[in-house]
Amino acid sequence: MCCSHTTGSCRSVCEKISLAQLAADSRLRNETVEEVRKFCSPQLSPFWECLNATFKDMSRGESWSGRVCCPIPQSNSCRKACITATSTQDLAQGCRQSDEIEFFRCLERQKSGEECCSNARSDDCHQVCLEIFRSRWTPNPPLRLKVQEMCEANSPKVMDCVKDFIKVTPAKDLHKKKHCCDMSNQSKCRETCKKLLSMKNITVQESIDGLQLGGCGSPLPQEYFWSCFLKSTETAETTVEVSRIERVGMDSAKSHCCPRAASHSCQKLCTKTFTKFWSTSWDEFYNRCLTQVMEENLRNCIDEVDEPCELGCDGLSFCTNFNNRPTELFRSCNTQADEAARNDVSVWQFQNKLTLPGLILPLKNISQCSPNVWKTVACTLQIKPCSRHSHANQICRDVCLDILSKCVDWTRISPEHSAETICASLSPEDPNVSCIRLQNFLYPSETSVQRISEQVFSPCKGNPCEPNEVCLLNRKCIHGTNCLPYKCVPGCKLGEVSEYKVPHGTYVWIPNDNNNKQQSCLKICKCNAGKIEECQPLLCVKLKPCLMGTAMHGTSFNIDCKTCSCFASEDICSKKQCESSALTGENTAYTTLPCNCVPHYVPVCGKDGNNYPSACLAKCAGLTDSEIEPAPCEDPCRSHTCPIGHKCVPRPQICLFSREHRDCKQYECINGTTNCHNLPKSPVCSTNNTEFDNSCLLAHHNAKLAYHGPCLRNCRHEGVVCGFNGRTYISECAAWADMVSVDYVGRCRRVGLIGTTKTKRCPDVKCQALPDPNCLGVTPPGACCPICGGTLNLLYSRQQINRALYALDTNTDSLTLKAMLKALDRQIQVAQCVLRGYLTVEMDIFVTVQTTEKYPSKLQLEACVQEAEKIASLVNMQSPRIVSEVTLSSLTLANVIHVNSASSLGATMVFVVLLLRLF
Repeated sequence: MCCSHTTGSCRSVCEKISLAQLAADSRLRNETVEEVRKFCSPQLSPFWECLNATFKDMSRGESWSGRVCCPIPQSNSCRKACITATSTQDLAQGCRQSDEIEFFRCLERQKSGEECCSNARSDDCHQVCLEIFRSRWTPNPPLRLKVQEMCEANSPKVMDCVKDFIKVTPAKDLHKKKHCCDMSNQSKCRETCKKLLSMKNITVQESIDGLQLGGCGSPLPQEYFWSCFLKSTETAETTVEVSRIERVGMDSAKSHCCPRAASHSCQKLCTKTFTKFWSTSWDEFYNRCLTQVMEENLRNCIDEVDEPCELGCDGLSFCTNFNNRPTELFRSCNTQADEAARNDVSVWQFQNKLTLPGLILPLKNISQCSPNVWKTVACTLQIKPCSRHSHANQICRDVCLDILSKCVDWTRISPEHSAETICASLSPEDPNVSCIRLQNFLYPSETSVQRISEQVFSPCKGNPCEPNEVCLLNRKCIHGTNCLPYKCVPGCKLGEVSEYKVPHGTYVWIPNDNNNKQQSCLKICKCNAGKIEECQPLLCVKLKPCLMGTAMHGTSFNIDCKTCSCFASEDICSKKQCESSALTGENTAYTTLPCNCVPHYVPVCGKDGNNYPSACLAKCAGLTDSEIEPAPCEDPCRSHTCPIGHKCVPRPQICLFSREHRDCKQYECINGTTNCHNLPKSPVCSTNNTEFDNSCLLAHHNAKLAYHGPCLRNCRHEGVVCGFNGRTYISECAAWADMVSVDYVGRCRRVGLIGTTKTKRCPDVKCQALPDPNCLGVTPPGACCPICGGTLNLLYSRQQINRALYALDTNTDSLTLKAMLKALDRQIQVAQCVLRGYLTVEMDIFVTVQTTEKYPSKLQLEACVQEAEKIASLVNMQSPRIVSEVTLSSLTLANVIHVNSASSLGATMVFVVLLLRLF
C-alpha cells in the first residue's frame, strides 16, 4: 500500500519488500530501511509516513514469539494480521486454523519454545534455546554444540525439552540410496540428491533437510521419490514402530459415530470403547447405550459400519416372506440370520417368555397368539430390513403396542409395566420417524421377474474376497464372457476389531481421542499394503454454528429456494438462481441460470479445470478474470511446454480445493530418462485403444492419450460427443472414463436452461430416446437432454477439503471431482448400475446412478434409483462410510431430485412459457 506513493526505482525497491519477512526479523527491518533510503528521497513524505506507521505497528508485537511465523501463511489476510499481531488472539479475524495448518503448527512450536526456554538460567542459554525453535530445519552442528555449552551445566530442564530437536542419527551407506535420486521428475532434486548422498559423515536429518532445500519438496512418503528414500534410510535405531491401536484405534470407523450420542456419558463410553478398551468396555457400552431408544442415531451409525443397508434379499428357508425383494434394503440377509430367527421362535414357543434388557416378559402361547406375527418379528429383528431414507430398523410403535397388548400374559408381570412403557423403550414415538412396519413382510413378495437378463445382481454380497481384501464390482466384465463380476483388491481394516475396510491407497480420517462435541480432532492416514500408516494429526476445528448462530453445525437450512448446510461455521449453498430474486431487479427475465446469466454458449476454461458455458457463469462461480481462459478446456499441452528432455501428457482434472492454496495442474511432464516400470500402475488408454500401465509408458511409446483409466469396452471408441457437463469428448468411452454420461452426439454447442423436470432443454439438439419414457429421472442442470436414473445434488465443504490439503501437500489426487465420484461409485453394489456426475453451473455436484443395460428392465431402473437414494442417505446421515474417507468427508448434504416425468406436464408447460418470454 505504501508503494503507491512512489515511482521509478524507489517503487521497484518498495515492491520487493516482504512485510512478513520484516515482521519476523527486526534486524532485517533495519537493514531494509537503510537500503530503501538509497533509492527513495526524503521528500516522499506520504511514503515515509506510511512506512514508519507500518513499522510502528510491527514493533508493538516485537516480543511475541509467533512473529517468526509470519512468512508462512498462504492468504494475504492472514499475513497482514500476523505482521501487526501482538498475540495469537489478534489473528482471529484474518486467519482460519483449518486453512493455515502449517502456520498454526509454527505458532505451536514457538509457544513450546517459549515454555521450554523460560527455564533457562542465563541469557545466553535463553537466546540459543530460542534459535532452536525458530527454524523448522535440523540445527546445524555449531548450534547443537552451542546449546550444549550454554545450557547443559546450568539449565538441565532446557536440555531435556530440546533434546528431540537437536538429536541426530548418523546415516550408514547413504551412497547406496543413489538409485532413489532418479525417481524424481525434478532435475534440480536429482542433482541435489546425488550430491548429498556422495557426502561423508552426513546425518539422516541433514540429508532430509538438504533435499527439501534442494528442490525435492516436503518429505511425503506417498511420493515415489520420498517413499524410496525414506524406506531406504530406515534403520533399527531410527525406526520406532507405533502401536496399531495407538495409530488407528480399536475401530476408528465407529469412533466417527460417537458424537451422535444423545448423552455425554454415552459419548465418553463410545470413545473409550472404540479407541483402546474394547474388551473391557463393550458390554457396558452396549447395555447402557445401544439398547436405549434415545440412542437410535448412535446405534444406526454403528450398525452401518459392519452391516450396511444393501439392496436385495433372497435364499432364506425360514423367513421366506423376505425373499424375492431385490429393491428393498436389508442389513443382514443371510443364512445365519435366517437360522437365528428360527431359533428365536423356537425358544419363545418353548419358554413362553421374551427376554428384554433388564426385563423378562411372560407370553401367552405364541403358537396360538399371532404365530405369523411373532415369526415376522423374529425375522425382522435378525434380517434387519432398513427404512428407505434413514436406514433405521426399529419396529414401529403401533406394531409393538398391538402385539404386546395381545400376547403378553399381563397377570404374571408387575403392574408398573405396561405395553406403553415397554414399547416406549423399544420403538420411536414420533410416527414421522422412519421405522419398519411388519405388514410389509407378513406375506410373500409380489415381485415377479422371469428372465435372467431383467434381474439385478450384487456380486459382492456376502464378501467373496479374503479377510484382508475389499470386494469391488468389475465394470470390465461383460455379460456372456468368461470373467468374474467382481474383483478383490488389497485393503486395510480401520482398527483391530473393525470389519470395515478401505482399498489400498485410500486416505482416511482417524478421530483423535476427543469427547468435546464442540470441536473435531482428526488425523489423516493412508492405507498402505494392508496397514494404516503415515498418520499426520491436524489441528482441532471448532464446530461453530452458521448464520449468526441460528444454524448448528451439521444441520441444513433454507435461503429462499435453496437448501443449504452448515459445516463448522461455513454456510454451504449452491449458486442456484431463485425466480423471486431474479425478478426483483431491473431485468425481469428469469433465465434459470446462476446469477441470472443469459443462456449464451461462449465456453471458457477455469483455472479449477472446469468448463464453463460462459464467462458470466465462471465469474458467478467465484473465478476472477485472471482465472478464466477465453476458450473451452481442451488439450492443456498446447499452451504449456515442459523442460527439455520431458514430454507433456494431458492430465485433465477438476480440483475441489481453493485455487489460492494450490494450482490445479492439468498436465504432467514425463522425464525421458525415467524407468517407467518402476512407477506405480495407473492405467491410461491411447487413441488407438491400447492400454498402458502409466502415462510414462504412453509417452515413451509416443502414443496419444485418449483418456486416463483402463481402456473401456461396450462403448463407442469413435465419434465426438458432448457430456452433460458441457465438455466435448473425443468419444463416448472418453466421457464414461471421466465418469460423465453423454448428453448428445457432436461437439457441445448449447447450455440448457435449468428445471426440475425430465424435459429436453435445447431446441436444436437431437436427444437420444430414453430406455423407458416413464422412468424416473431429470435433465441435468445446464444440459440439453433428459436421462433415466436416480439423481442427486450434493453440497460439499470447501473448508474441509482445504483442511485435508495441508496434510496431503502436493498429492492432491484425492481432492478432485473424479476421485470423489470413484469413491461414491464403490458404494454401488448392483452390477447393473453405475454412478456418474459433474460439477454443475450451480456449483454443486450432480450425481446420477444409471443402468449399464442397453435395454433395461423396470426392476433394473428401479434398483438404480434405490442405489442413488441409498447414497443420499449415507451422506445425510454422515455415515462412517462417508466421513472416514478424506475424498468423501467434505460431502455435507444430498438432495434427491429425480421426479416422475408423468406428473411433470404442468411444470413443462410453465417452462415453455418462460422460454417464449425469454426469446
